[in-house]
Amino acid sequence: MKDYSKYPDQKLIKSLKRGKMHAFDELYRRYAGKVLGFASSYFWNEIEAEDLVQEVFIQIWERRKELKTDCSFQSFIFTCVKNRVLNRIRKRKAAIQYQDLDLDLLIDDSVEEPESFFGIKEKTAAQILGSLSPTQKQIFSMSKLEGYSHQEIANMLNISIRTVEHHIYLAKKQLKNDLIGQSSSLVLISLVFLS
Repeated sequence: MKDYSKYPDQKLIKSLKRGKMHAFDELYRRYAGKVLGFASSYFWNEIEAEDLVQEVFIQIWERRKELKTDCSFQSFIFTCVKNRVLNRIRKRKAAIQYQDLDLDLLIDDSVEEPESFFGIKEKTAAQILGSLSPTQKQIFSMSKLEGYSHQEIANMLNISIRTVEHHIYLAKKQLKNDLIGQSSSLVLISLVFLS
């Protein structure tokens, strides 16, 4: 059996296109943990992130003959996961919009009457992000609201990718702690916003 661990990604993709399961296993070993960390940052439930990553890798195996060998596999896999995450979030938001919800039961008396559910969401976003330090707020917003990758943020801010990951981790920890003390309506709206 060949030692695929020393193969560059492009050579692994060529082997994968020929149906070599060991090449697929090596690509999975290299990237599954990374994209799982990326997907987990969008969901409260890690099982959902794991399912999503598995779906992406299954699709890669099923459509292996269509893979391009001249492109970066790392960029490709992150783009696939990001697109699937965004599709899942869109579906979730659409489902919430069309459910027959009695918004009066969801809104706190302390919250001023907003014009719409999305008005509440905007106000909630501002409230929960307001508790972050300016750096955490900037990096978290660039990642979660503007959709930049950790590498892109690191390049734009001239910091290491590890620093970006650390700020996002601290921001998520702070936001989760803040949400624990909030009313149920604020938590529901925040889950929609942060997912």
